[in-house]
Amino acid sequence: MAEVLAAWLAVAIGRRPEVAWALAAALALYLGVTHLYLEWPTFPWWYNVGVAGLAAPAVLLGGKMAGRFRPTCHAGLCGLASRTRTMKTICALAFALFATGSAQGQPAPTPPPPPTGPAPTGIIVGSGNYFSPIVANLDAAVAFYRDGLGLDVQGQPGDANANLPLRNMFGLPDATLRWQIARSPAAPGGVEIIEVTNSDGKAVDRRFDDVGAATLVAIVRDLDASRTKLAQLGARVVTRGGQPITAASKARAIAYKDPAGHFVQLVQPAQLPATAAPPASNVAAVGVTLTVADLRQSIRLYADALGLKVLRAPTAPGAVGFPAMFDISAEPTAVATLQVPTSGILIDLVEFANARRVQGRIQDPGSTRMQLRVNDIDEAVAAFKRFGGEVVSTGGMPLDLPAGNSTLKVAIVRDPNNLFVVLIQAPPPAG
Repeated sequence: MAEVLAAWLAVAIGRRPEVAWALAAALALYLGVTHLYLEWPTFPWWYNVGVAGLAAPAVLLGGKMAGRFRPTCHAGLCGLASRTRTMKTICALAFALFATGSAQGQPAPTPPPPPTGPAPTGIIVGSGNYFSPIVANLDAAVAFYRDGLGLDVQGQPGDANANLPLRNMFGLPDATLRWQIARSPAAPGGVEIIEVTNSDGKAVDRRFDDVGAATLVAIVRDLDASRTKLAQLGARVVTRGGQPITAASKARAIAYKDPAGHFVQLVQPAQLPATAAPPASNVAAVGVTLTVADLRQSIRLYADALGLKVLRAPTAPGAVGFPAMFDISAEPTAVATLQVPTSGILIDLVEFANARRVQGRIQDPGSTRMQLRVNDIDEAVAAFKRFGGEVVSTGGMPLDLPAGNSTLKVAIVRDPNNLFVVLIQAPPPAG
């Protein structure tokens, strides 16, 4: 609308239809560079494409609408009118460019910067995709996270059919891998959903209090809206009674299992935390909860050896509602909270007395991955091995993974609690 009005005024002031063509060309160049290059990561893709692609046609439409009011040049006045129109044309173009440029900045304000965590102090320097469920049916899982939770999934699934190094990273050179990433503007990275077939995968069915259970925690603005969407998908509710539980803090929460058996907890707090997510995004923050066999050992590995920050030291939580929330028999004996450097992702660790160990392989639906970025992959692998972890990538050691114009050093390790951690070491900066 701004382009149509600006072009109408420009042609009306300049009294030359060529003004519209000049304005359309200038605006197309300006908005193309701005929205298809400079601001592409800032706004949604559909907004960038729409602004860059529709501006010029809108300007020409406005110019055409104004063309009918073009006056006739009367004898004896054409020379003066021509000089006057030249100045008016220049002024009109300047006004129109300013008006349309200003208007384009208004519909989608720049979102606040993503949350940031502490500066790296150890081997781990950040995270990639913070929750990566292994699933049997990619389409069903994508529907759960996209249509149920409201995460953003774009494009077609990727596959590793022609990417042997990627299959080797999984330690599955003969498997078929397909994936899609569901993202939220609330946090860097995303939920990387991976379907593994042709690998003899067997479903892993864990309770929340089983060692190896991983839970995606989503802080939402409207819990009931999410529940309605998940109910339409037939999502399995884990919470006893099938209804949200209200805590003393007035927060409401409920737990589900995704189609492959991964836990997802939705929490609507009484007051939302600071978030990078725009108001239209129902998911305002994300985190991960891991059930571990030995909480203090896990802290020695992830905090002392690898460099995650301890936000909450191990404590006995008391009666906080885990049994009803996750349909289990007892509260955890200890909980702690870690934070990933740079990305700020929070990881809650929970320990239960006499917890079962339910082992799963990387190809088994119900297993979970998490990506962590490191500055020295060999040191990271050595740290995991000291605590009983093992490399599952082909060859039992880090390998090279081509990525665009560079090559990453990568490895997948199974940690002592059966979480599969993808270690990624980026090449050092050039120069």
